[in-house]
Amino acid sequence: MRKFTSTLFLILTDSLALYSALYLGHLTRLHLENTALFHGYQGDYDRFYLSGILFVIYIFIHFALGLYSKRNDFWEELRLSYIAAFLLLIATIMTLFITKSTEEFSRTLYILMFFNLLLITPLSRLTCKKILHALGLWQINAFLVGNEDQVERLKKDLSINWYLGYRSVSQIKKAAIVFIATKSMSIEKLEKLIHRYKREVKEVIIIPFLHNISFANAEIIDLRIGRMSFINIQNQLFIPKNIFIKKSAEFLMILILAPFILIVLVIISLLIKLDSQGSVFFKQKRLGRDGKIFECYKFRTMHNDSEHLLEAYLQSHPQEIENYAKYHKYENDPRITRAGKYLRKLSLDELPQIINVLRFEMNLIGPRPYMIKEREKIGRGLETILHVRPGLTGLWQISGRNDLDFFERVNLDVWYIQNWSLWLDSIIFLKTFVVLATRRGAK
Repeated sequence: MRKFTSTLFLILTDSLALYSALYLGHLTRLHLENTALFHGYQGDYDRFYLSGILFVIYIFIHFALGLYSKRNDFWEELRLSYIAAFLLLIATIMTLFITKSTEEFSRTLYILMFFNLLLITPLSRLTCKKILHALGLWQINAFLVGNEDQVERLKKDLSINWYLGYRSVSQIKKAAIVFIATKSMSIEKLEKLIHRYKREVKEVIIIPFLHNISFANAEIIDLRIGRMSFINIQNQLFIPKNIFIKKSAEFLMILILAPFILIVLVIISLLIKLDSQGSVFFKQKRLGRDGKIFECYKFRTMHNDSEHLLEAYLQSHPQEIENYAKYHKYENDPRITRAGKYLRKLSLDELPQIINVLRFEMNLIGPRPYMIKEREKIGRGLETILHVRPGLTGLWQISGRNDLDFFERVNLDVWYIQNWSLWLDSIIFLKTFVVLATRRGAK
């Protein structure tokens, strides 16, 4: 009953989102009628619903994409919602051409509908699921079994990610679904657990444990007669097609952001000059693609006599030496200027790395630009990390930044390279602004 109720709520929410998107499109189209480029709009927006067929198509697309049957996190559902909006636009245009009605209906309105859906649908679904969650209609009881450490981590992740709607329970008889964490588990034990629990619940989810490997972009080849499956896993940023897509997307993004970035660079440069003596920029040699050394640009955030200040500070604060060994940063660095303190908190000191991006030494998004002395410490991930250009921002920055130790950052960089997708870059790009605004993990 709860599943039926929640599905019904989501269908009504999506229908309301479509209605709102069309109505806002109608209002915008009326406004455009006052310009020289648009004319002939009748304003009778009711007929643009095509007698309700748009709603039927839109809901059908959502069913086909599993948006009413599968549980995804917010970002995956956002991606699917955008696909649904695009497919609706294509279906609408095809309907107009098939019925030879392109001159009778405003194509501009449907394009406006599409862009409105990109904003309205995620917000409306988020609101709907929050209400369902508060009413207790969205949660599904889940029983977690397997490796203790992996189960505890999963339990924590499920409690944080309420959008999925899974609630951990301690007894199998109360559960509707079972998660099996497979870390350090033998094949024989796993097969026994699957055989046991699939008789007690409708769904059994296997959580494989392969360090730094995700199956999101894996290709599964099923040999049905031989009862065997192959899983093809590749480093996604080793594939030439993906490299070209990433470069093209980042080039477009830089063109869009260029005016804003230039203004910010000028303002910060003036603040640095007014705050302390010295040059605006600071250059430091870093490891680039294929291990090539390049000069990484940053805003200067330290005093000119920084080394003397640090030496005196470490003598009176020896605990800072241990802190640097773990995090590669000092808790309270005496070398940092007043302006530099705020620039570092907001990570704006790294903004001049856009120069390195324009010089094709860095990417907009990628692994950290490691220092030369960190080369040996990176370990077995070195070859993977140095295969791609470092990034101005990356997965490490949105996952805790300075709260992560060195090896956690390395693991994140390796994971990013092996599991890259354009959508992952989009998420990192958007969440970077959230991290900068909240200053989560900044010091």
